[in-house]
Amino acid sequence: MSKTKKILKGSLVVTLSLLFFFSSYSVNFFAKANDRKETINDLSEEKNIVIITDNETSTEETVNTVVEENIDPEFKDIQDKVDNTELNVSVVSPENKRDLEKSSTIAADVAVVEGNDLYKDFLKAELEGGKRVFLYGDVQAEEYKEIFELDELAVKENNGQLEFGLSEEELNKKAIENGKEVVDEKLTDDEGNEKGSLDAAESKYTSHVIGYTIDNNQKLQYVDVSINNFDENGNSIPNTKGMVLQEVLNTQTEIIDSENEPNQENNTTAASTFITTNKVQAANVRVKNKYNIVEKGYRLGLLVARMDTDWHLYKQNSEKSKKYDYFTLKPITQVTSYKGLWARSIYTDIDIPADTDHLDDWGPMGDQGTSSVSMSLGYPFSVGISMDFGENLQIDDRSSLAYDYARWQLNDGAMDLNRNISGKTFNPAAG
Repeated sequence: MSKTKKILKGSLVVTLSLLFFFSSYSVNFFAKANDRKETINDLSEEKNIVIITDNETSTEETVNTVVEENIDPEFKDIQDKVDNTELNVSVVSPENKRDLEKSSTIAADVAVVEGNDLYKDFLKAELEGGKRVFLYGDVQAEEYKEIFELDELAVKENNGQLEFGLSEEELNKKAIENGKEVVDEKLTDDEGNEKGSLDAAESKYTSHVIGYTIDNNQKLQYVDVSINNFDENGNSIPNTKGMVLQEVLNTQTEIIDSENEPNQENNTTAASTFITTNKVQAANVRVKNKYNIVEKGYRLGLLVARMDTDWHLYKQNSEKSKKYDYFTLKPITQVTSYKGLWARSIYTDIDIPADTDHLDDWGPMGDQGTSSVSMSLGYPFSVGISMDFGENLQIDDRSSLAYDYARWQLNDGAMDLNRNISGKTFNPAAG
């Protein structure tokens, strides 16, 4: 999943890709959901988060700065929940069993865990016991899966599952297991390069906070946050430990909020679709109850933008092809900017990596300047697309049938008008 951001002339250019080329965001469309496990954790413990570290003093100082001295108004909820004892934060060494046993959530620095088998074994046992475990630092979904020796890193719902950390080889293996033929073909261009391959610089993507629990009954079962920090000139600068821990605690506050929300899983008007058959009366599942993909943009350590993504995935059951299943993917992306900076664009990239899978249709199709979009993909996908921006914006369609990717960039229209698209939602589709 390729993601980049720049700040130019006081405006924030926010870029998002929903990129299936990398295994961190590969989707398993085939496996059926297992029986739901009983809830392991008492939800009253969800407010307790323990950060385990081999340097308690330094980490405590960082956490205290985030909680007590935070000047960023966008994270006031952390302080409020701590003051109201809705969120309890402890910093301990791995040997402190008493504090660890009282919490359903544990966070640890991935750089420390990777080189320490005791950390790995301990956290793996806690994860298998039903607790939520965050790794923070520079971490990929496939690394999370490998560290804890997970057979799958999956969110299951509605007779299907969304699985993170899959390689192309694993995707093809699952296709064969589910009776699909693997088409072993590698298309090349005139220079002999494989079609569909992306430039390494464009494709690089790193998460900074990944949290997961095997308990299917938990809200936001899988969470992935990436952070990009810039100086006043728009140049990338390193994230601070305080920023990363701030995102861990902020994610925990959002989990607490999600637990307090009314159950909306059967609300077919306001809910997002996780995996459903492509029928008018199909039940919807509220995606954000299960996972959350977030990208944060910082300027000199202060949050200036965030981007949230949900996925609507539909399966067409009327086709009985032995070679293919037919799916429609609708990524729903919203950008929000803060502190007077302006969001100027959203870039969405749906890339298809597996030899078994091919792009057939997409929309919107073609470059256009428009204030609204209303269209549908043809048979067998038959899924509608509707967007109302409220103002004229520019859609740059960069999709390719030959290379099997659907790509768009939503821009703020005429650049000299200097519009802010904060709050706008972009929801294209690929079949």
